[in-house]
Formats: sequence, structure tokens, C-alpha cells
Amino acid sequence: MSGEIRLGALCDHALVGQDGKVSLMGIFRNISVSGLPAQHPRMFLVAILGLEVGAHNVVVRLLRPDGQQSMPNPPEISVHAVAGQDVNVIVELNNMSFTTYGMHRFELTVDGEAVGSLPVSIVQMQPPGERRRAN
Repeated sequence: MSGEIRLGALCDHALVGQDGKVSLMGIFRNISVSGLPAQHPRMFLVAILGLEVGAHNVVVRLLRPDGQQSMPNPPEISVHAVAGQDVNVIVELNNMSFTTYGMHRFELTVDGEAVGSLPVSIVQMQPPGERRRAN
């Protein structure tokens, strides 16, 4: 096994302090859009990975509900794992484009092996004034 996700999240912002601690702001799982195609201006994917010591290649792919890859150039990150320390992977994703509703997945692979995925659901916003009334 090449690794595991110890913590994974999508959020509005992420940063690493001087002490190496990761701070996440605005964690979410759903994106409401008024229509398709939709663009999400900015989000961060954060994965804290437990990896074997040494150099690794991490790739982040976005998969649509039908399993097809959605990002033409998936980000690749080279990391180096040190004994006894987790590896922080923080990917800033700007102007992500979504063309379908439903459950998408950010899949993480380490050295070509899938280690897990983070779900994000693209849902249609209810137009104002058309909310269903409870009888």
C-alpha cells in the first residue's frame, strides 16, 4: 500500500502556519449553482496523507458522476515523506468548471495507486419565490 488519507476536505481557504499546522476555513461538500455549465471561482482541496518514507507523486483528478475525468490537466504534486510525519497536500483550484449535476469525486492517487476520494455534490439552487410550501 502506498498511503492513506488521514484527513481530507474541500474548503474555501487553507493555509499552513509556520509550525506546519494546516488551517481550514469554510469546509463544504455541496456547491449550489443557478445553472450549467457552472464555474466555481476558488476552492482548496486539502489532504493530509500518511505515506511511506521517500519521494512520491500525488495526482488529483476530478471525476464526474459517470466516472469520466473532468479536469483536462489534473494537478500533480511531488512530495517527500519523512518518518513519523504526515504529508500535507494543498491544491488551490481556480475556476473549476462543472457541466453536470450530481455527485462528483476528487480522486487522489499516490504513485499511480488510488488512495481515496473526496465527494462534492453539484446541486441546482432553488430560484427565490419558488420554494415548495409546506401544507
